[in-house]
Amino acid sequence: MEHPAAAPAAPKGVRERTKDAIRSELSAAAVRMFQEVGYAGTTVEAIAASVGVSGRTFFRYFASKEDAVLQPVENLGRDAAIRLLDRPVRETPLQALRAALNVAVEAVLRDVPQMRTVMQLNVENPELRRRHLQKMDEWIDDLAGALASRQGLTPTDPSVRLPCSIVLAAWELALRRCAEQDDFEGVAEALDVALSEAKQFLRR
Repeated sequence: MEHPAAAPAAPKGVRERTKDAIRSELSAAAVRMFQEVGYAGTTVEAIAASVGVSGRTFFRYFASKEDAVLQPVENLGRDAAIRLLDRPVRETPLQALRAALNVAVEAVLRDVPQMRTVMQLNVENPELRRRHLQKMDEWIDDLAGALASRQGLTPTDPSVRLPCSIVLAAWELALRRCAEQDDFEGVAEALDVALSEAKQFLRR
């Protein structure tokens, strides 16, 4: 038995599309300023002013300048969890999690230059790296909730959180290798290699 596919999302209204546009502008401005003047030289007020809004308006969209830079990956954990719920119940947790992470693979391939820039900033800025890792914890929460639902367990059960943590560690390794090689086109293959290495290690 398979989970029913999620219903298509309703089209967004004008107000929501306007908000999305402003979020995207703020995110692009944050990335540009991180590149041009560095972390310390980038302020929320400067990001906001560059797109013609106030600092107060900025905080309606993002909690910090780090979140603005990481906006392209903000909802991927939630989206992967939704896809995980739609995977066939006959799949093992690892198979289902790997398939769910195609959400992240697809996001990378949709805009390789953007992901290359975000990863470069991620490596170069410790504060941004810390926020990125916090977001990875949120991804684990999202995926653990979905996996627990599939298995009839609680999201805090170690047998649920452990595979989610391992799969996301493999994802991080895949991204780092792609960044080092400056080749994000092969991110799916890099993820599969990292997962294979994790399985080999666990067999020791």
